[in-house]
Amino acid sequence: MNTIPNEQLIKLIEAGIQAPSADNGQPWKFKLIEDGFELWLDPDNMGLFFDVKQIATQISCGAVIENIVTFAKALGLKTNITYFDDPSDKFARLTFTPSDSQTSESQISQMLFNRHSDRNLFQFNKKIPDTLIGELTSLLQSDEHHRLHCYQKPKTRKAIIKTITATDTIRFIHKRVHNDFYKVLRFGSSAQQTRDGLAAATLGIESFMIPILQLLKPWKLTQLLNLIGLHHIMALRGTWLPMKSASLIVSITHKGTANYVESGRIMQRFWLQANEAGLSVQALGALPLFLARLHLAQGEGFTPAQLKTLRGLEDDFANVTPGFNKASDQAIMLFRLGYSKQPASKPYRRKTESFLM
Repeated sequence: MNTIPNEQLIKLIEAGIQAPSADNGQPWKFKLIEDGFELWLDPDNMGLFFDVKQIATQISCGAVIENIVTFAKALGLKTNITYFDDPSDKFARLTFTPSDSQTSESQISQMLFNRHSDRNLFQFNKKIPDTLIGELTSLLQSDEHHRLHCYQKPKTRKAIIKTITATDTIRFIHKRVHNDFYKVLRFGSSAQQTRDGLAAATLGIESFMIPILQLLKPWKLTQLLNLIGLHHIMALRGTWLPMKSASLIVSITHKGTANYVESGRIMQRFWLQANEAGLSVQALGALPLFLARLHLAQGEGFTPAQLKTLRGLEDDFANVTPGFNKASDQAIMLFRLGYSKQPASKPYRRKTESFLM
């Protein structure tokens, strides 16, 4: 007999799907069971180049679970989680039991449903209080395996911006990454119709650049223009300038072999707290996910020249990230933090019923 009404379970699923996912792919399904539901993977929304060994999907599943656990507490529920041995389709079972502990439902709901990535330029030179940086650092390091690294000194800040920009330059010269990008990019009303993928309005770029992006969809044209430096121009506007506008750039790393689901939960906890403190946040996944492909898939999909560049970028990252051992540790995610000049457009979510099995 169900002791948790289906209406509450649907609320929990709605909270879960507010989690971030690579290129807003939303690669999840849910199957209602007694007093809970199963979390399944959706292969139709997985498998992009950045999702090597399903790492991006695992991180997003961790964020989904963190949202659900957080919202369950607001409803006065305890979450019981069982992970399946082969998570290639059925990922985890979540069941719920009544709990005496309860938080504010409206406050938690607002926090979860308002979280999003802000790709706009931030307010240049507006400093984040040291006390807030300390709180975010303590949050991450409450887990013995995770570390938050802040690139605050001018020299290290300049170095990490250079490393991230160089990584994104590879994105613009890589055929599969290019095709994946246009597979998920949504122009105009198509974003509202599909309610997934990257709506052009969320990219944080000037309106005159949208038609340029549309023109660059054919790979052969982009490849030709890269010969005269298009990839450097795109990285300059799409990465370097936003990085320069950030009040702070940080990375989350894991000591030793990472459990990417748990890392996704930690990442989401950090993101929610940063937003709650008034910060705008943009996740920067190219470097950690490229490095994951370098190590876990022996660099499959990269040219020899790109592999050489990536190894150099990994050295650069290790040089400015104290305690990071490139032989054993994992970079989970990088973020830029700051104060936005204007509200960012939020990505769409598909209707809840589309996630139900």
